[in-house]
Amino acid sequence: MDTALLALAFAALPWPESRKAALWAALEEGREVSLPPAMARDLARLGADLPRWRAQAAERGGRLWLPGEAGMDALMAGLPYPVALWVRGSLPPQPAVAIVGARKASPRGLDLARTFGRELTQAGLAVISGLARGIDGAAHEGALEAGPTWGVLGSGLDHLYPAEHAPLMDRMAARGGVLTCFPPWAPPKPKHFPRRNVLLAAWSEGVLVVEAEVRSGSLVTAKLALDHGKELFAVPGSEGTDALLEEGCAHEVRTAADVVKVFG
Repeated sequence: MDTALLALAFAALPWPESRKAALWAALEEGREVSLPPAMARDLARLGADLPRWRAQAAERGGRLWLPGEAGMDALMAGLPYPVALWVRGSLPPQPAVAIVGARKASPRGLDLARTFGRELTQAGLAVISGLARGIDGAAHEGALEAGPTWGVLGSGLDHLYPAEHAPLMDRMAARGGVLTCFPPWAPPKPKHFPRRNVLLAAWSEGVLVVEAEVRSGSLVTAKLALDHGKELFAVPGSEGTDALLEEGCAHEVRTAADVVKVFG
């Protein structure tokens, strides 16, 4: 079975998540898989339409990346199943650190995120984040002061979210990259952001939580990082980060040097 086409189907078609994971697990185990007729037809149509899919990405100033292409296999490791990526700019390099945190961040949190973004980039670590308001945006802005940065969307390239970050995304695409596993026309839906968080956790060597509430997507990403065996960092001073530190599952950090030290 063509892994590249399967990844495009996983990203673009409304197949149930459980079906995707089970199908990929069976293939990984070397078991014979027979697709239901409807899914087999979907896959055949994707193969015939692949040039059109690539052209649609190019029309948006991006590129459709599939497993097997240079740099993609490393990004697929650790995912429950492979996906296609729509990318403006370049793929994120390794090692990378994901900086995450509250959308409604405090002035202190925003200043810390900018500083971490800038200084981690200066230290040679790729900074990735989710392009959300608050901590994410501040981390990207800080990173751009020193070099490139990469953002992972929870929507397609036609629906940049939040809209006010469009100029920021243009700057990121010119120096680093903006990526998504959703087709161009996919709107930002709540169910998309957990999938975005999986990518952030899988693609980073560590996740840094700058400021967060106890119940937040940032802490979901933190837990995913632990599940992937990645390093977890937390800045003390907010309910969510203090909870991580009290649990003993995160390194307490106050400066970028504290993060760099863990990576040797």
